[in-house]
Amino acid sequence: MAHQHGAARISAAVTAAPAAAVLASLALPAVLPVAEDVRLLLALLAVLPAVATGVCLALLSRSGARAWGGCALVCALSSLVLVLT
Repeated sequence: MAHQHGAARISAAVTAAPAAAVLASLALPAVLPVAEDVRLLLALLAVLPAVATGVCLALLSRSGARAWGGCALVCALSSLVLVLT
């Protein structure tokens, strides 16, 4: 089945996916059981691959709703981790 490139998927890839990746990399140090400076370093190293992966996955999704839903799910889980820790 061919993908229909629409504005919803492209806008999710440009706006929501990088924001979700940054939020996820902020939540990552909160759950790592290592020293604080190592947690910061790992978060900084993980943000660029996370942004690239998020953008690619948003563009490869079947619809704009799935792209936005995936980004919203990552944001919700990351926010939950940040609030609970």
